[in-house]
Amino acid sequence: MAGRRIAKCAAALALAFLIFASGQVGAAPAAASSSLGSLRQQQSQLERQQQQIAQQLKTLRDNKAKQLEYKNKLDAQITNKQNQIDNLNRQIAGYDADIREKEAQIAGKQRSIEADTEKFKERVRAMYLTGEASNLEIILNAKNIMDLADKAEILKVISKHDTALIERLKSDMESVRREKEEIETGRRAVTQAKSEYEQDKKDLAQLENEADKVLAGLSADERQKVADSQKVREQRAQADKAIDDWYQSYYRSLQQHTGGSTGGGSNGGGGSGGYVSSGKFAWPVPSCTNVTSGFGRRNIGGGSEFHKGVDISRGGIYGAPIVAADSGRVIQAGMGVYGSGYGGYGNVVAIDHGGGYSTLYGHMASVAVHDGQQVTKGQIIGTVGSTGQSTGPHLHFEIRVNGTAQNPMNWFG
Repeated sequence: MAGRRIAKCAAALALAFLIFASGQVGAAPAAASSSLGSLRQQQSQLERQQQQIAQQLKTLRDNKAKQLEYKNKLDAQITNKQNQIDNLNRQIAGYDADIREKEAQIAGKQRSIEADTEKFKERVRAMYLTGEASNLEIILNAKNIMDLADKAEILKVISKHDTALIERLKSDMESVRREKEEIETGRRAVTQAKSEYEQDKKDLAQLENEADKVLAGLSADERQKVADSQKVREQRAQADKAIDDWYQSYYRSLQQHTGGSTGGGSNGGGGSGGYVSSGKFAWPVPSCTNVTSGFGRRNIGGGSEFHKGVDISRGGIYGAPIVAADSGRVIQAGMGVYGSGYGGYGNVVAIDHGGGYSTLYGHMASVAVHDGQQVTKGQIIGTVGSTGQSTGPHLHFEIRVNGTAQNPMNWFG
């Protein structure tokens, strides 16, 4: 785009020189060049702004992608911590069930001890109430030493049995208590691990919350930059149109002061000199009237071909403005496709002028119109280039009548 604008400026200066050489100075306003310079400066600033915004957008999106990746990793870690916490909760529930079971066993053992103790007490109490002989009486009333030994052994067995029963119950209860303590120790360890995992999860959630805030900020910045980019794009379009309008106005002013001539004096490129329109068509490259290849059969390499138009070229012509030879409707604008009738022309514009007349402009560097657009005679439609089957910068220009190519020079003298 910038190259096309620079080429337009060069073309305008060339036209101004031609008019000066013919003594027709004063066609454009005195402030025209400064006005164009201001427009071009604005355009350059907007282009730089758009490039800066594009770079900022890229940086923002790169940072956003990295932040999103970081957040996803945090999400995975939080999920893993939660799975571990769930597993520990299941272990704690198992420990709680075991503890309840051991507590029930302890309570049962305690009840058994209390019951056996009560039975022992009841037996002693009954012996006392019924007046059963004391141990001393039993000894004194023994008939002989053998009887004494038998009675003493009976007392010993009774006492030993009661004592052993109670001691066994106490031992069982102590064993259950130790098992319960081991379970409680395991539960405390799991509970501690759970507490640590929950703290880890809380820390990760805090990091994720901060990551969400950063992402939200980056997304807001991205939306703002996109809006800024759209605004600058619209401003650039306005600047482009302002420059196009300037060139159109400048060209019309030059046309008025040349009495309708589209060529003028020497173009600095040698050749056939200026061409004057017969009235139907304007010369398509105002800054250059040098025809380097005419209409008709010509030799190329080891053979020949029929050249359906004329080639207009000179040194430094690349980027020079091309204008519509007559008013009409654009029927082709852009890269020519083989099989469409425009293959090999590169960037090509074709205009239907009505009455069976059409013109074609081939090998353009840039195209400034679009399909279906109405253009006026002398309106800039693009710039000279070397696209398609081209050996160098030039404009291939054709005039067709009812679809058949005619010698364009028939309309120029």
